Amino acid sequence: MKSGFARKVITPELGTPICGYYERRLTKGVLDDLYVAAASFEDDGVKAVIITVDVCLLSTEQCNYARGLVAQACGIDESAVFINCSHTHTGPIVGTKKNAFQDGSRDYDAFFYTAMAETAKEAFLDMKESTLSVGAGVAEKISFVRRFRMKDGGVQTNPGVDNPGIDHALGTANDTVKVLRVDRDGGDDIIFVSFGTHADTVGGELISGDWPAFVRETVERAVDGVKCMFLLGAQGDVNHINPKPTAGDRKGLEYDSFDGVPRGYEHAKHMGRKVAGAAIGIMDKTEPICSKGISFGSKEINIPSNQDNARLAEAKKINELYVAGRAHELPYEKMELTTVVAEANRIVMLENGPDSFPFVLSALKLGDFILAGLPGECFVDIGRTIEAENGGASVFVCCLTNGGDTYFPTSSAYDEGGYEARTSRLKKGGDKILTDGMAELLCSIK
Repeated sequence: MKSGFARKVITPELGTPICGYYERRLTKGVLDDLYVAAASFEDDGVKAVIITVDVCLLSTEQCNYARGLVAQACGIDESAVFINCSHTHTGPIVGTKKNAFQDGSRDYDAFFYTAMAETAKEAFLDMKESTLSVGAGVAEKISFVRRFRMKDGGVQTNPGVDNPGIDHALGTANDTVKVLRVDRDGGDDIIFVSFGTHADTVGGELISGDWPAFVRETVERAVDGVKCMFLLGAQGDVNHINPKPTAGDRKGLEYDSFDGVPRGYEHAKHMGRKVAGAAIGIMDKTEPICSKGISFGSKEINIPSNQDNARLAEAKKINELYVAGRAHELPYEKMELTTVVAEANRIVMLENGPDSFPFVLSALKLGDFILAGLPGECFVDIGRTIEAENGGASVFVCCLTNGGDTYFPTSSAYDEGGYEARTSRLKKGGDKILTDGMAELLCSIK
């Protein structure tokens, strides 16, 4: 097998709209640059490319367009293009956001898609003989379940630090850091690091790749002769917020007036360094795996729409007040306000359908390594199920891959409540469609 690597800066200009929240934000400065990176692979004439981008999310339609450009530029099959978003909430909006709050910049969109295709093409010009190996470490106390059963019986997402009303968390975070090492003859090695939790640690209006950027930076500074790429694991119900922090845990964090969530650039550095430390701790002891053969595939699935026209009048009123800057007239605050506004926006958007949404499941097999690409923001337990059913250690489950700009909660979450289930465009049962569809897809490429 041969592999190649390339990377380009995709930092937006000042004034470019920022993605991530239900409010208008424009770029006022840069804390650290954003990147698109590509790792290309070829064996016996079969080619594929993994692309990582420092943006919050891309829709299925956007990824289909980008995959077409990359395929044309590189002379490969569109199904051989795998695009994974880091989910930074301090990166640019790409394209039309499809809600009432703000759209992206056409100028930035053109630059973004061109940069992606050019980076992939350059990676195929850097091909070196390669071998693969995998390993796993642990990064504890940086990812926490963000959905809680409250003592009053309700369910809240991000109910706040030291909230006495919390009874227990609804789930467990996944502390596993996965590593794919690509050793290359005559070139820098490529280290893929995968971990799952929200990249929403910085906040504000300054551009940053958030903690995934510090994973890459730390690995490359600590280890000579390597290039690091980050793949986002299942993270729909986990983030950086420790509900019961010690005094030390609070360092580098300040409360954000937007939703009451503690955020901080220094904490993003801490998280990135901890994930990088787990990866560095295992990267010299990774287990060699078969490095022969490349196969890939895609499978389109359809998930019913989460329409709720019975509440349409109420939703329109909430939406109108919020867009008009009259949120103070709504009887909610902080994360509860965010949940209500996002839920109302979902109801209004789906007033006239569609009845269902198409998504793309993606799979790539490099020797004995498998990348299982899921659309959207999938709950941790969805990732766990796919790993357990399809090979475990050599399977990397990555969300926000080849599109999917919504949450994929577990079915139990719809019965419980919380931000993710109340705002998802998808009806209960999408988790089973995902796991069954991925099992079928992986069987087809083995």
